[in-house]
Amino acid sequence: MTTDEAVPVRTLARLMPMHLLLASDGHVLSVGPTLDKVVPNLGTGLAGRLAGARGGGDPVAEIRTAIDQKSRLFLRVSCTPDLVLRGNGVRASAGSMLCNLGFGIGIHRAIRNAGLTDGDFAPSELAMELLFLHEANRGVLTELSRFNDQLVQSRRVALLQAQTDPLTGLGNRRGLEMALAMALRSAGEGPDAEPAPFAVVHLDLDHFKQVNDILGHKAGDDLLQAVGGVLRAQVRKADTAARIGGDEFVLILSGMTSVAALHELARRIIEAIGSLTPPGLGEVRVSASIGIVVCRGEPGASPGDLLVRADEALYESKHKGRGCATIRQ
Repeated sequence: MTTDEAVPVRTLARLMPMHLLLASDGHVLSVGPTLDKVVPNLGTGLAGRLAGARGGGDPVAEIRTAIDQKSRLFLRVSCTPDLVLRGNGVRASAGSMLCNLGFGIGIHRAIRNAGLTDGDFAPSELAMELLFLHEANRGVLTELSRFNDQLVQSRRVALLQAQTDPLTGLGNRRGLEMALAMALRSAGEGPDAEPAPFAVVHLDLDHFKQVNDILGHKAGDDLLQAVGGVLRAQVRKADTAARIGGDEFVLILSGMTSVAALHELARRIIEAIGSLTPPGLGEVRVSASIGIVVCRGEPGASPGDLLVRADEALYESKHKGRGCATIRQ
């Protein structure tokens, strides 16, 4: 059997694996092997399997119109409504109609649904090459996206490490300065902005040198880590706790302006740190001296000024006998 006087079915199937040959009355004469995979049982008739893509019209009528008007042909696959076949057609012998169809941008969907491979396309067909190129491009973009995510995560980790004291896990001086600058900015944004007050708490440990001298630096490090735990337990999520060097720590307490509340916080911190005194110091007990400055959004205030004032308040506590807090407003 031949589809035409000069073109055997086998040849047509090899050269045009997506062909559809219809008799003049719409009877199916031949279906390409690839098309048969995409639309099974198409050889028994087009009804219920294909439809006109524009309005769902009769597929035979759509094919006849496209051929007569020499326009592009669009057919929707009924079992896969989002898959549209496209192509063109010509009149063959005895009024038969020969169409050569393709997938266009729907090729990925067709390949996935029908399990198509390179062997299902004509040797001259660029579809698979384009598909492979698309897949390769998608793979590269996926890897670039993954690499970018890793880079962003690494940057976050590096930034966090650069602002963290490795011994206590609190912020370090750099992290404190950034947090203090942000607190000052938020205290005066806009001409009509409400001030965002906060308190700066500077503390250091009393008799810490004796811990290192008598018990060794390992005991000193253990004590500093324990103090870090105390401070973390006393501050809120919006607050900042930092170790700025040696046995010195600074807290930034958002919205804290009540003198009574600050004295109570200082009392709890001093009591908790006192309980950390390691055995073996004899009559020496570790305590904390604290200096506190309340900032209510005063214009011209700088991080350096606030730290100096808090340090002065701290040394006033030292002169009072240690183990106490001094608050300056």
